[in-house]
Amino acid sequence: MQLIISKNKIVRLFGTVCVGLFFLQNIAIGAQNSLELHSGIVKLIRNGKSVILQKAGETYSLLANDRLQTGKDTQVSVYLKNRDNTVKLFSHSFFKLDDLSEEENSVALLTGKSNFSVKPLPESSGDEKEVNQNKEMKKVPENTLTAKLGGKLKGNLTKLVRTKQRSKKKRFKVRTVSALVGVRGTDFVIATSGDSTNLLALSGEVTLASPEVPDYEIPVVANEVSHVREGSGPSVPVTVSVEERDSIAKADGTDSFKEVEFGPSEPIGSIQERLKSEDKTPRLEGEPDTEGELLDRLDRLEELETIVENAENAIDAAKSKILNLSMTFTNR
Repeated sequence: MQLIISKNKIVRLFGTVCVGLFFLQNIAIGAQNSLELHSGIVKLIRNGKSVILQKAGETYSLLANDRLQTGKDTQVSVYLKNRDNTVKLFSHSFFKLDDLSEEENSVALLTGKSNFSVKPLPESSGDEKEVNQNKEMKKVPENTLTAKLGGKLKGNLTKLVRTKQRSKKKRFKVRTVSALVGVRGTDFVIATSGDSTNLLALSGEVTLASPEVPDYEIPVVANEVSHVREGSGPSVPVTVSVEERDSIAKADGTDSFKEVEFGPSEPIGSIQERLKSEDKTPRLEGEPDTEGELLDRLDRLEELETIVENAENAIDAAKSKILNLSMTFTNR
């Protein structure tokens, strides 16, 4: 009997050591990313090995490429960047941490439902500088450059501003089998199953796109829903009531959107044809081929404006000297 008890103790001790080593692996890297189990059971898969987590209230470190599979009646909170970003997982979800860099968090929800809360960018960030640059560029058509060079520049500048704003880097990305979601700071809900992904924005703004046409993305703002199905682009966002919003956010499972009537969506083929036709739109004479060329020309125009202003200042200074000299001769 004592021998059997000793063997059981050894087995438990060995299991505890293995789990400890499992989570001590690269703990310095994963310290700022963690998992807290509230209820149920979770399988954590790392480097081909797996461990079962079932002790409610415990917190575990997470690393890039970790995968989480939740069981029945399970709730889990995933904290990223020292809790700047939070992902709440529900039952029967399969979740993967793709990239956990300082600049960006990229995750995948392959099936199941999750609530996301992403901290907005600080005002001192590089993105804020980009916003300020866009604001300054919007002012360019109103300054002396437009007055000296004519109004033709205005359309190009407007196009450039829109392009730069649309291409801002998202600080948090979510991919599913059927959708790509990008966000700079907001709260939202995703439920995905098979070839369909449903999205609800709780605050701020989030973008939704199909992997088949990733460049065609639509914004979804607070209290709006949209979805993506294989073969179609994102549906037209539709506003939901407060009751519907709260019901979706609290529900456990992918059927949380079952009562929602989504807007119409466009077939992928139609979107691709339209994007191709837009790319073939004839350019104005002298219009740059690419955004990079337009930026280069804008820089040159700003340099030209500086040269012109310096020349005008020099001319004004010369006029003042001539006037002063003339007045001196007259007095004599």
